[in-house]
Amino acid sequence: MAPGARRSFFRPLAIYIVSQCDCYPSNSFNPQISLTHLTMRVLLFGASRNTGYFVAHRLLAKGHTCTFLLRKPEALESDFSLSGYISNGKAKLVRGDGLVQDDVQRVWNVASSEGPVDLVFFGIGGEPSFSLTKGFVITPPDLTTRSMSVLLSVLQSSTTPATQPKLITISSNGLDEHSHSLLPLPMKAFYGYFLRLPHEDKLGLEKNVQQAAGWGDGQGWFDPKNIVIVRPAFLINGKCAADEKPDAYRTGDELNKAWGISRADVGHFVVEKVIADWEKWAGKAWVVSY
Repeated sequence: MAPGARRSFFRPLAIYIVSQCDCYPSNSFNPQISLTHLTMRVLLFGASRNTGYFVAHRLLAKGHTCTFLLRKPEALESDFSLSGYISNGKAKLVRGDGLVQDDVQRVWNVASSEGPVDLVFFGIGGEPSFSLTKGFVITPPDLTTRSMSVLLSVLQSSTTPATQPKLITISSNGLDEHSHSLLPLPMKAFYGYFLRLPHEDKLGLEKNVQQAAGWGDGQGWFDPKNIVIVRPAFLINGKCAADEKPDAYRTGDELNKAWGISRADVGHFVVEKVIADWEKWAGKAWVVSY
């Protein structure tokens, strides 16, 4: 990255540091075709803002029915851009907490009340506080790990292999030693200190998903072909570059020098790439970065 480009990148990086830790009939679903060729029932966690918000907007614009679990439904009730979807029933808002199993079961029941849920999107994250000795801290520190554990418990008890939904979860790049080694040098230091604790939580999140899918030992209960993990580079604000330039971002199971990517472009990747061509992306974890 050229020096000028690095300066333009680090300015929003310094200003806007937030956690990386933050649809017709379902019975006719055919996993061999694009999910977006159908009208799906989608259940979303962590979609009131950030990446999940962009995912939700794209799904609703395509005619899918989206059910949201929200600690504060008023955050979307007051959003003018969603008012039409809320009034016509395409966007269903349910108050609850992703850490509370009864709440997750209740929103699942709402989402599946008119037929099987086709897709679950998990983008839960927290508002970070800063500590000089710990870097950025999320409260609770295991927010995404425990939330995913609760969600998987509900999915296991509420579905059969025939009704199991697709699951897309947002994680982060640079979590393990190898992917960390591929980061640009400044980002290695930044991730290693500032994001150490949020990334420990993301590791727990991924471990839960991998165990459910049986990745590594083949003993899971969740079909691995129904799972995609998205590992964005450092998340920043900004427009969706991919709406104007199809190759605006890179994807791969690993990427060298992954600096950052806008939340809007991650939303584009989730909806316009992963969901639109599920078989291409299914059963793997993908890094996405400029």
